[in-house]
Amino acid sequence: MSEGHSIVERILSEPKATNPVLVCGLPGSGYVGKLAADHLVWALKLEKVAEFQSDDFPPQAVVDENGVAGMLKGEMYFAETGKGKSVFVFTADAQPSTSEGEYRLSEAVVRYAARAGVKRVFTLAAYITGSFSNSPKVYGSGTSKAMLDSLSEKGVTLMKDGGISGMNGLLVGVAALRGLEGACLLGETSGYVVDAAASKAVLQALSSIVGIEVDTSKLDEKAEETQKVISQLQAVSEQARESAPSARREARPGYIA
Repeated sequence: MSEGHSIVERILSEPKATNPVLVCGLPGSGYVGKLAADHLVWALKLEKVAEFQSDDFPPQAVVDENGVAGMLKGEMYFAETGKGKSVFVFTADAQPSTSEGEYRLSEAVVRYAARAGVKRVFTLAAYITGSFSNSPKVYGSGTSKAMLDSLSEKGVTLMKDGGISGMNGLLVGVAALRGLEGACLLGETSGYVVDAAASKAVLQALSSIVGIEVDTSKLDEKAEETQKVISQLQAVSEQARESAPSARREARPGYIA
């Protein structure tokens, strides 16, 4: 275990990786990146290889499915995926609550990945539109022309302006500073609900770009649940629109009288 400033890094193993990539997904709008990263860990049966603790995480405990409470942490997972490829996945219970904390954790994560031979870093995030979509688009940005060409060839819509906030953007920038290629894949989402459809979209794009097979069928179940919630929200909104004019018509005679 090594400690520096506010980061405590607990190394469980440093696997010998074959042509590895690092994929990062953290909690954010629609939980797009976090849900995608967690699904990747499950689908590829990844094993935890490192933990990262930071005193810049929000001051709370996280409770697991067995009722056990523990400190918030970041986790690095790994597996060989076959065909001469391997993947690291980094996710966390939360993002650090300060800019300094985000920089420190991003540096620690990229430093670990670079030691393992990672050359490309992908982050998964949300592209917030404020409206619902049945077929979410995937937007992207990269740190080199070659990476941008790779994204475009796989049907990713390239961003032309704007910013990518938090660690999902910062990790790509830190990777570039260390000489690694980076890209962010952002799933189109309203930002109002946990959006499994957007998570599935970014995972399918990632799978195509990196060349690893990921079974996303389990996300379909979550996407159906999300769609039910969206339908209910849309129905409530429609009822509100229909009732508003009627309410105004009823109120006016009473006011004039």
